[in-house]
Amino acid sequence: MEKRLLFGVIIAECEHIIQKRIVKGIMAQAKALDIDLCVFACTSNDTNATPCQRSEMNLFRYMNLNLMDGILYARATLHSDYGKQLIDEMLMPHKKKVLVLDDDTSPFASHLLDDSIGMAELTSHCIETHGLTDLICLTGYEGHHSAELRAQGFRNAMEAHGLACPPERVIYGDYWSDTARALGMEIVNGTRPMPQGVICANDSMAKFLCETLLEHGIAVPEQVTVMGYDAALIGDQSILSITSYVRKNFTLGASAVLQLYHRLTGFHAQMVEAEKITLITGRSCACGDDEGYLRHALRTKGKAEEYDMMFRFSNMTTNLTCKESLDDCMAEILRYIFLIRGCKNYFLCLNEDWEGGGSVETQDDYRREGFPEYMILKLAYYQTLSKPFATSKMLPALHEARDQATAFIFTALHHNDRFFGISVMEYGDAPDSYDPLYLSWKTAVDVGLEYVRMQNYLKRFNNRIYLSSIRDSLTGLYNAEGHEKFAAECFAAAKREQRRFLLLLVQCDGVRQLNESYGHSEGDSAITVVANAVNNCCSTNERCARVQDGLFSVIGYRDYAIEASGQLMQSVIDYLEQYNQTSLKPYKISASFGAFCDYLKPEDTLESITRQVEAQLQENKNKAEVEHAVPYYRRFVDLRERIYSNPNEDWNIDAMCQSMILSRGYFQKLYSRCFGISFTQDVINSRISFSKRLLASTDLSIAAISERCGYANYVHFMHQFKKVLGITPTDYRKKAQQE
Repeated sequence: MEKRLLFGVIIAECEHIIQKRIVKGIMAQAKALDIDLCVFACTSNDTNATPCQRSEMNLFRYMNLNLMDGILYARATLHSDYGKQLIDEMLMPHKKKVLVLDDDTSPFASHLLDDSIGMAELTSHCIETHGLTDLICLTGYEGHHSAELRAQGFRNAMEAHGLACPPERVIYGDYWSDTARALGMEIVNGTRPMPQGVICANDSMAKFLCETLLEHGIAVPEQVTVMGYDAALIGDQSILSITSYVRKNFTLGASAVLQLYHRLTGFHAQMVEAEKITLITGRSCACGDDEGYLRHALRTKGKAEEYDMMFRFSNMTTNLTCKESLDDCMAEILRYIFLIRGCKNYFLCLNEDWEGGGSVETQDDYRREGFPEYMILKLAYYQTLSKPFATSKMLPALHEARDQATAFIFTALHHNDRFFGISVMEYGDAPDSYDPLYLSWKTAVDVGLEYVRMQNYLKRFNNRIYLSSIRDSLTGLYNAEGHEKFAAECFAAAKREQRRFLLLLVQCDGVRQLNESYGHSEGDSAITVVANAVNNCCSTNERCARVQDGLFSVIGYRDYAIEASGQLMQSVIDYLEQYNQTSLKPYKISASFGAFCDYLKPEDTLESITRQVEAQLQENKNKAEVEHAVPYYRRFVDLRERIYSNPNEDWNIDAMCQSMILSRGYFQKLYSRCFGISFTQDVINSRISFSKRLLASTDLSIAAISERCGYANYVHFMHQFKKVLGITPTDYRKKAQQE
């Protein structure tokens, strides 16, 4: 099957009747041409870049424009300059396939509706139906294309009927209350002669003008007829029903699809059937209410009130905030999808990091902008699931095979500036978008997600408080109290379930000597290294603890292999050897062990097993001390200290052998036996360690540093430095200075 075209749509406030008509036109025409749609709509539209509005605008970053064959951009619906700039910059690399609706101020190709025709029809209605000749026009901002077209339509109708239209008959306004009320007061105060009628360029100005006139005793329409434009007011939104022109927004959307389709394919297609109603009469002119439209409006309002009532009595927000887990919250949301009027399918996608950084200490570390590489599909086709997918796909359902084109409407899930993910609706065959109730519905979902997030945070916080009482502050492992708790639990479970009980004790060797020779910070460092080694060797089935100073324990019970304790010990040894080879420390870290891993006998107690393991540990410590007491050990320690104190000297191995009266081979064997590293590599490490300090704390050149570290050739120094640390001396200096 040939891949369908995919159009993206950027718009704001789809619940508003004007935007709803545009979206319906786009959807109807796209379906006729078998084009899939992804409609991205922000549900709040603040003019200021508030934290909440920034989160709303983040929705548009979710669009993978590389998947889109074309983009329809209802730029004029966005109130925020910040939002327009964000989207403009985002679309610039894809400029050729962008078409802007109803706005000629952007850097993209535009598709404009000729509002002069509708305004001329309104004006002609006043003249021909009501015999009014003394008319004025209140339009929008001067220079705005739509405002100028509406003013021109007024002039055209006046001239077509042989009526004079001097400039003062056209008043530029703000599409809102200020200029409408100001004009009303001019008429009330007599500073402007009372006209027979005022043709307003939108319904909002007509509404505020009517209110001002009626408040001051001027009858509408008996003394002044007032006309609106857009037919955007419904129900009880105005004190007086407004006679208004139904702007061809459905046609605007449908014709924009046709124009973009032609640009992409070269084909001219036929437009779907558009609106038939052009003028809706109300009590602001002598025609009175249009009964047919009034019945339609009442039916629409009644249906909306029915859903509003169901929402109010559903206790959706309360019930969502009673759920303590994300899965329970998702299951609860499923129960209320029926409140999204007309919704065929619903999808909820969360950022994989939706809860934020997850840190108890850094509460402000959470996502405000952008998206992670992967999203989690939590709700789809009225089912709960937890399916990861690449963010670049936008929605798995978008890539599924379908018999006919469909439209997906994307909105943002967030709580103020904390961004959670994406809410997506599909309305099926009927072209439609969400209504005002959906805003309340989505807010309930946002609050439910924030509640679950806070519950999880508080659980982590309380758990942190509990763990702090049984955790060691230096290593993060359990402390002696934690060791006793888990040892007793594991011992009892091992006996009860007849499984092998594991107790491994690991002693960091020579902690006291490290403290005396290098200071307590180095002693703590060695303890931390052994702690990491012990923790690294464990699985999720064991618990690690720092029992005292340099003594650690590993506790567990399960179906261990008989050699499990040996494998754990070897894992610790391997970790320490790897550390010793790369640490560049003047000392090496080692550990002694005692272990028990076997089935428990009826007479065994935790105390008896512990004594057995402690005795084994002490025996191994004694062996280690004997090994350290090898001949020449003290002399080798002194030699090593001189090397690290004077790395620039010529540490010739033959000279060292001669001074100790040892053969070269035996010297190297003893040196490696004492420190776990060859003499040559230890000299290199001492020089690299000294060079690191010079790079971080001085402005000496690389050549000067290499000389001070005992290198005759600075190129050789650079080669060895990179071989040991993986980066060049220059890069190391930059990194150290940044820190």
